[in-house]
Amino acid sequence: MNRGYGVDMKINSSLFFVVVFLLICTPTFGQTMPQGADPKIWAEALKIHRKAIIVDGHNDIPSPLTDDDLDLATNTAGMIHATDGTPYHTDLARFKASGITGEFFSIYVGGDTWKAGHAMQRAMDMIDSSYREAERHPDQLMMCTTAAEIRQAKKLNKVCVLMGIEGGYAIENSLHALRNFYRLGIRYMTLTHNVSHDWADAHAGEVKNNGLSDFGKEVVREMNRLGMLIDIAHVSVKVMNDVLDVTKAPIIASHSSARAIQDHTRNVPDEVLKRVAQNGGVIMVNFYPGFLDARTNNEENARTAKLKPQMDALAKRFENDPKGLGEAQRKLLAENPIYIADYKRIVDHIDHIKKVAGIDYVGLGSDFDGVPYLPSGMNGMEDLALVTYEMYRRGYTEPEIRKVLGENFLRAFAQAEKVAGNRQISGQGSLVRIKK
Repeated sequence: MNRGYGVDMKINSSLFFVVVFLLICTPTFGQTMPQGADPKIWAEALKIHRKAIIVDGHNDIPSPLTDDDLDLATNTAGMIHATDGTPYHTDLARFKASGITGEFFSIYVGGDTWKAGHAMQRAMDMIDSSYREAERHPDQLMMCTTAAEIRQAKKLNKVCVLMGIEGGYAIENSLHALRNFYRLGIRYMTLTHNVSHDWADAHAGEVKNNGLSDFGKEVVREMNRLGMLIDIAHVSVKVMNDVLDVTKAPIIASHSSARAIQDHTRNVPDEVLKRVAQNGGVIMVNFYPGFLDARTNNEENARTAKLKPQMDALAKRFENDPKGLGEAQRKLLAENPIYIADYKRIVDHIDHIKKVAGIDYVGLGSDFDGVPYLPSGMNGMEDLALVTYEMYRRGYTEPEIRKVLGENFLRAFAQAEKVAGNRQISGQGSLVRIKK
């Protein structure tokens, strides 16, 4: 989840620039051919997209599943999140249109929840919500925990629900808890979110540990032993390097882009990209325009500062009327539009990671339903084929495209499972619990 730049501050914004497309050209994918596109290239790109196993590294839909009892059978197109007034990106029909096989549901625990002492409980609630959604729709969804199960889901024409914890403080400084989360199906953990905590520093703000503490390094070792992927999204560059110094298994950045293209602390610098390639990991590109493009980020920051007095006044005026507040905020933002980079910018980041690290070390981590808006031309996961089209248009081969869409992640995931191997049964792991 990337709704805020500071400590768990959420951006109240919405997608106001919508590209109008032609009629749907295929019943399989909801996205229509972009204006000016070559029909032959578009048709070939769709063929590749249909055949590929697509794995998306990060989706925040468990938040409304938990808080609003959302049923993914609901058509969310045109709907807005009750909590922040931003558009939904996810539902079962849109899953079908997207071609996604494996989707990581983000078990997101905010820093405020951690500070309040409810981090583990929040994670447990969201895990339960994810399981219940798969149980509601067994014909379309299946819970998965291995690379092999993702491949099997493709054959079954189902979507794999995988889970990753966002905010390592959810383990509450306990390796016992880490192991139990693994047993419940967690297959990656983002070491923090937007706050530095007892054993890992965030990408911005307070420096508490100068990277990973000794206990943080023990967490990495135990994740290796279990076969749980270490996720370096949201962490400081020092933590990224500390993880790479310690890990014996491939790592991921589940939803981060290239810092050389957009100089934001949430993105990964070139020196780390090169090390991730040596490690065999995968950088999964985030779709949030503020992390993709400097102009979008600058204009959004300027708008936020400019409108703060009016937003504060609206919050006071509609203190007991959340729906009214959301409508008023959306109206104000619509009257103050900003530039929003389009979907091609996603492929600019893929291009850069390919150049610096190599084609084998880049993937997709959309951050659907965790960002206030998507690139222009994208309304939700149904528009994922645009990324495939743009890669194909730029000359990516089919094997290269399939690597980016999912094969790179599957390779890294399978290698992490292999590194764990017999360690899961021959080693008991540390019983350390950090002392306050």
